[in-house]
Amino acid sequence: MIGIIDVGGGMRGIYTSGLFDYLMDKGISFKYYLGVSSGSANLIAYAAGQRGRTYRFYTKDAFDKSFMGLGAYFKTGMIMNLDRIFANPLEGDNAPDYDSFMKADFRFTAVSTHMKTLSPAYFGKEELKPDDFTALKAAAAMPVACRHPIKYKGESYFDGGLSDPIPYKKAFEDGCDKVIVCITKPEHERKTILPWYIVKPLLIQYPNVADSVLDLHTKYNEGVDGALRLQEEGKVLVVAPRECFGINTITRDLDGLNKLYQLGYEDGKKIEEFVIANEQYV
Repeated sequence: MIGIIDVGGGMRGIYTSGLFDYLMDKGISFKYYLGVSSGSANLIAYAAGQRGRTYRFYTKDAFDKSFMGLGAYFKTGMIMNLDRIFANPLEGDNAPDYDSFMKADFRFTAVSTHMKTLSPAYFGKEELKPDDFTALKAAAAMPVACRHPIKYKGESYFDGGLSDPIPYKKAFEDGCDKVIVCITKPEHERKTILPWYIVKPLLIQYPNVADSVLDLHTKYNEGVDGALRLQEEGKVLVVAPRECFGINTITRDLDGLNKLYQLGYEDGKKIEEFVIANEQYV
């Protein structure tokens, strides 16, 4: 079995929108999907066969001022208004195809982080309801960007990238023979530590979470390095943009977004070639 992972990255996620639109155009799907943070939302559209859905989100919906920015943060406590993304998911012109997603034969997992233990929590598609995608909101609430954790089934959660940012080990544990890891930064780029004088005050209520955020770059960098080592052995394919055209986590620049999407679409061929070369696992 070949599994595919989307590690998220805020607005840089338009890169994987391009990847997945290419794969849908080629009729390529998988039996295993694993999402981190916003990567989970991208994978839902891909798994449900909704070509162009996430592209419209990044180039249209995300430009609504109530969705992202300081205004959203002061009003909702979230730099990206997750309530806008995941509340009442069946409403609106760009809603996910819940029925297709649930009926199709594949395994879907979203990674979250339990606030108290800081250990990974993995939510399957059975956690999602037609009018309730709270499990995905819990998987996408990055500390600092979100002032408070997300409550789900009596527990509190933050973004899965905090505990398992490059979860290829989970994919292998779940039975994958080969894993495709889609990241949204050039593979040679490494994350750097966030300034403590920003992290500590914003997370003063959650000191253990603040400490974990300050070590996030270590987990991410080790994860990418580990995936690249397995790529040399033929077990993993790492797909990443050669550049991001000025797009970062919260950048709203339509020209840069379109360029990054187009690059993702072109890079989709790398995944197609990997699948063809490993067709015995499809």
